[in-house]
Amino acid sequence: MRRLFMVAVAGLAVVAAAVIACGVVAPGSVPFAPGVAGGIAVRPGAPLPMLQDIDPEDLDPARDIPGVPPVALAPPGGAIVQSNGIRIPKPAMPTGPRRIGIQVGHWMTDQVPAELGKRITFQTGASWDGVDEVDVNMDVAERVKAQLTARGYIVDILPTTVPVGYIADVFVALHADSDGTGEKSGFKIAHGSRRGPYEDKLVSLLRDEYGKATGLDWDALGISRNMLAYFAFNWGRYQHAAAPHTPAAILEMGFLSNDYDRELMVDKADGVATAIVNGIQRFLDEVPRSKIFGEDLVVPQQRGFPSPSPRT
Repeated sequence: MRRLFMVAVAGLAVVAAAVIACGVVAPGSVPFAPGVAGGIAVRPGAPLPMLQDIDPEDLDPARDIPGVPPVALAPPGGAIVQSNGIRIPKPAMPTGPRRIGIQVGHWMTDQVPAELGKRITFQTGASWDGVDEVDVNMDVAERVKAQLTARGYIVDILPTTVPVGYIADVFVALHADSDGTGEKSGFKIAHGSRRGPYEDKLVSLLRDEYGKATGLDWDALGISRNMLAYFAFNWGRYQHAAAPHTPAAILEMGFLSNDYDRELMVDKADGVATAIVNGIQRFLDEVPRSKIFGEDLVVPQQRGFPSPSPRT
């Protein structure tokens, strides 16, 4: 473990040097140094001196070293390396009706960009008893859109490929699970690391409303690394991802392989959509746009470092 930690630290030292070479020093800024104000501006897609949570399904030998998480990249709006962390400048304040992005899991996987890798092309989703996950995801997404549009919001139904640096007041990816046996039941919601300060609230409100309306149990133990490092909001890994300031979450609506869950998602889809809408509505009511996009986001540089142990 200590050796792994040293490899990671050494790798980040190289990246820090690369930041100076690849980044663009902003006017009035100073080189990165502990305790010094200012920082170094890093252009979009350039390396940042911090480790990024690995996407467990993306085993790209060009980027990944076994046992060592990959180096993060600056998001489309760029970033600033400072002594207290990585600062992500706030985007221009959106105007007009509030916007919600609903991603239909596994929709149009054959059209993903090269950075997401060919492995997504073959991820067509779960299928059980003649029901395909992508169809369930799309049906619920359209119902969610209809309800939110009726309330005056703008809703984008998004495919697998998220627009570069997608900005919205809320982003929710819809999926359905399968255990291959038909035994498991329940739902899961998660957000990624290094996101904005309001995503815990988004997950909490969605969880509350979804559980209350559907009667499904919360499957906390089932939340996987695939969810926590989901590509659609993994901005340090991909440019085609929700912007760091966009509150984003992934929802596994239930187990397609479970008779009760499947009936709920297929035959009572309006109720499922209403549960999601109610969670989103509560979030929009409690978190104004001025808070979401009103401040720069500062994320720690060393989050994700392997921890050295004095016993190894």
